[in-house]
Amino acid sequence: MSSSIKTDSAIPRAEPRSLLLPAGLLAAVTVFFGVPGLGGEAVDLWFQAFFWDGQSWLIPHDHPLGMVLAYRGPKGLIILAAVGLIGLALFRPRRRARSLFLLACFALVPIVSTQLRAVTHMATPLDLKLYGGAHEHLLLFQAKPPGYPCHAFPAGHASGGFALMATYWILAERRWRGLALGLGVGAWMGFYQVARGEHFLSHTLATALLAWLLCAGLAWAMRGPLAREVSSPN
Repeated sequence: MSSSIKTDSAIPRAEPRSLLLPAGLLAAVTVFFGVPGLGGEAVDLWFQAFFWDGQSWLIPHDHPLGMVLAYRGPKGLIILAAVGLIGLALFRPRRRARSLFLLACFALVPIVSTQLRAVTHMATPLDLKLYGGAHEHLLLFQAKPPGYPCHAFPAGHASGGFALMATYWILAERRWRGLALGLGVGAWMGFYQVARGEHFLSHTLATALLAWLLCAGLAWAMRGPLAREVSSPN
């Protein structure tokens, strides 16, 4: 019994109750921003006004420097990191569980985020009449007409950055650096999308919480192998 407790304790918050906080916050954000009359829509529109001057976005949609620094660049680095993790999983057995955990998070978070968009049926700011598009601004829990866009919620691009929060669960020390890495990269990628009209604030917040929930769930599912590696000196 004591050895089991010691093994599990090497992985922070890797137990079923660790899922309650991100799940609860995700539900709260979804309801606040998705139900008319609660104030979420006003917050989204207020925040979006910092990036829209009535005619154009703060960052031009296909600006070369922005695409390199906040779109293709970060995405490419994450892909390279995933390739490196495959190599570690194949050739470094003592790091295999951690490598596979990170790979699973890097894959699952973007996949779930993009697939959910077919269910949520949310439009990007660029799609809306408010910002020069063709559609009305409808919230998550409002009925959508046929043909309404469905490629905005959660945010697919930022999800890759937020998936880096997974490093929090594999570091033996200074775990908060891993959390800061994921939040920082995800926010950088997410707010770039906001600034060029691809997402609202609510899309980015929900994506961060979804990534937290999925990474915590995978950490719990893999807690045994992870704990043995993290607690090992090598």
